[in-house]
Amino acid sequence: MEGTEEYARLLAARATAQQRNRKIFAAVGAVALAVIGLVWYRDYQQKERRQKVLDDFERWAELDKRETGSFFTCAMASETDMNVISTAAQVQARIETAYLSQQKTFSEHLLGECVPKIERARQEFGARKETQPELAGAIDKYRATLPLLQSGIEEYAQALKNRQTGKGIDQLVQDYGNAWHTGIKPTPESVAFEKFIHCSVPGLAAMKDVQAMLEALAAACKKDAAVFWDRAVKTCGALLTELDPKATPSKTWTLSMKRFFESDARQLEAWAYCAKRGRKGKKVEDLAGFLAGVAEYMEARTEVVKAARQARESH
Repeated sequence: MEGTEEYARLLAARATAQQRNRKIFAAVGAVALAVIGLVWYRDYQQKERRQKVLDDFERWAELDKRETGSFFTCAMASETDMNVISTAAQVQARIETAYLSQQKTFSEHLLGECVPKIERARQEFGARKETQPELAGAIDKYRATLPLLQSGIEEYAQALKNRQTGKGIDQLVQDYGNAWHTGIKPTPESVAFEKFIHCSVPGLAAMKDVQAMLEALAAACKKDAAVFWDRAVKTCGALLTELDPKATPSKTWTLSMKRFFESDARQLEAWAYCAKRGRKGKKVEDLAGFLAGVAEYMEARTEVVKAARQARESH
């Protein structure tokens, strides 16, 4: 009897222990499931967040290629992938090459076809509102470079117009200078040339002979030919381009003929040299504003890529 009762007690204790263990296992299982669920949810959230950033980056990259890239292709007059451009100097070389292929119309090409493309790029990026926080700062910086590209290319286009004017005046200096050196009798061309040299060479009336004039020209062109020639074109060029058929010699005519007239016309070589050096120096100066914008654009572009990469690796 006692054995039976003991056996019953053991069975009851065993059942109680099993029930308790099942509760413990159930509780542990629930906690484990909760932890697994939390880890999974966090991972899901991270993946979802990472995907949103990557999607936003892809939209930016597509817009950059389609809109801003279209502008650069236009400015360089050839299909251009900005992903293979690493320096502003490469941009300069390509644009100058494009200019040489259509010198007379390149300014109009830039203003009429390329400027509208960068304006459209500014509008497209200005309309973007969905930027993820991880990319916002970099894309804002990128967006700020687009007006610099536009103003820079507009300044360059205007400079090209002036460059064409300078080349025209360069030829007029030679043509009218030959007229001055081939005859004593005044003509509209020779009168215009004499006025031009006095306007362009400061202190010319006080120089004693043509050698002094040549030395003054050499010094001015050696110091900064671009500045000297630019002033000559802008300040004095109209004396040649707006020829007065009824022009009469100036008060300095006689003195100029006495001091600066020479049969071998050495000063015309000096003028040609100065004009050539002046235009060469202006090429870099003309593009300076645009190239500064290009450098900032390329830097901002790199920062967008870095921000996207960091966001991908951190989530």
